[in-house]
Amino acid sequence: MAEPINKERNFKWLILSVIILKVLMDGLDGSMLNIALPSIGRDLGVASGSIVWIVSVYSIMTAVTVLFFGRLGDIVGKTRFYLIGIAIYAFSTLFSGLARSFPMLVAARAIQAIGAGCTMANSQGIITMTFPEKQRGTALGLYGGAISIGSLAGPTLGGLIVASMNWRYIFLLKLPLAAAALILGLKFFPRDVPKNKEKMDYAGAGFFVTALAPLLYALQQGSSAGFGSLPVLLSLIVSAASFAVFFLLQSRRAMPLLDLKLFKDPYYSIGVLNLFILAFTNAFRNILFPYYMQGVLGMGAERSGLFMSIAPIITLAISPISGFVSDRIGGEKLSLAGQLIHCVGMALTATLTQLSGVGMMALFFCVVSFGSAIFSSPNNSLIMSSVPRDKLGIGGSASTAIRNTGTSVGVAFATLALYGGMSRYLGYTVTDYVKGSGMDGAFVLSMRDAHLMAAGLCALGCAASVLRLILGRRRRRSAEALREG
Repeated sequence: MAEPINKERNFKWLILSVIILKVLMDGLDGSMLNIALPSIGRDLGVASGSIVWIVSVYSIMTAVTVLFFGRLGDIVGKTRFYLIGIAIYAFSTLFSGLARSFPMLVAARAIQAIGAGCTMANSQGIITMTFPEKQRGTALGLYGGAISIGSLAGPTLGGLIVASMNWRYIFLLKLPLAAAALILGLKFFPRDVPKNKEKMDYAGAGFFVTALAPLLYALQQGSSAGFGSLPVLLSLIVSAASFAVFFLLQSRRAMPLLDLKLFKDPYYSIGVLNLFILAFTNAFRNILFPYYMQGVLGMGAERSGLFMSIAPIITLAISPISGFVSDRIGGEKLSLAGQLIHCVGMALTATLTQLSGVGMMALFFCVVSFGSAIFSSPNNSLIMSSVPRDKLGIGGSASTAIRNTGTSVGVAFATLALYGGMSRYLGYTVTDYVKGSGMDGAFVLSMRDAHLMAAGLCALGCAASVLRLILGRRRRRSAEALREG
């Protein structure tokens, strides 16, 4: 178990506040920009089909670099690399706010993603290093709640900024926050200096990028253009070959980019598996429910947006409480309870039809979100508590990369399940859902099938958590026997 250094405990809540401040900036950044895209496109003279690259380049860059930055954190020091990331983020945020052309803004966003990747990769490691095990769940719960605040408040704040000022202030107003985070971090963050001199696995990093980037492209394009198209097939082939070489290299390197020994610990391997399942299945909710509410139930966009806010509100309220409770009773039982509730919620959503009431839908939505919120904090605590102190950077960044990949894969599979199912039920190829075109019945049946598949996957995750619970009991009994002997 990784334990913090004593001299940092006096400042642990201030350190967590700085990390939460940076997480808030990350969450606000993406959600505010989505609202501002039409305004940015008009100002810079860019078509709507191209302006989305301002968001896409950021998500792709963070996904493919987070593992590399986590490993660098273990080599040069998580604190040092985290603060470098904030400095890069601040510089690129200023660059983004002052950009006078679309290519300049895209370039600035790519640099901003590098800064964000540095902090994302090492934030959980710093929290684990700073907080004792008995408070780790609480700290990680507050960290998870902060992510929800950003996604919840971003659209409203972004709309206010665009309406009253200019889209550039979405970036410029964050500069004082970034400066404050950097100053406080320089003064109070733990001074971690790695004891062992290790080298970066640049070949492994290169193969990881050539594996994940084509996969993300294929998943995005495949759901619209079809997985049988030549560019998508070639991307999947390149991705599969690169992943094969990557894992072969990692198994043979003395100092790999991703230490596969981490996965020998069932607390870590089962934890990240369940993290992937949660991200994968939550993507089904986020993709399918807006169409169901606005198309099948006939809600307006504003009202459906309010219902979509249920998940971040519940996460914000429950995650810190869940983390606090897990510190007192242990994370295995609480995370399993959250998974079971999440699984039941997914199965309940499969019963929704054209005639279902809004209240029933909201209730099922709350059950799914409540289970997810209960599960996340103790599961993250179990993951990070199983990582050796000198591997906290790569341990945290690997779990982040797996969660992000789960979301991307979930989005692709949700879209594929929806349109594939509708095509099967209607008897012809469907690539879009058109409200009022007689597709509602096929949509509901396809949504049912998709959520049943998601519930089945959640059940597998629950079985894995039961195994983790059994192994945990055996581990504690062995430790007690050693102490008594």
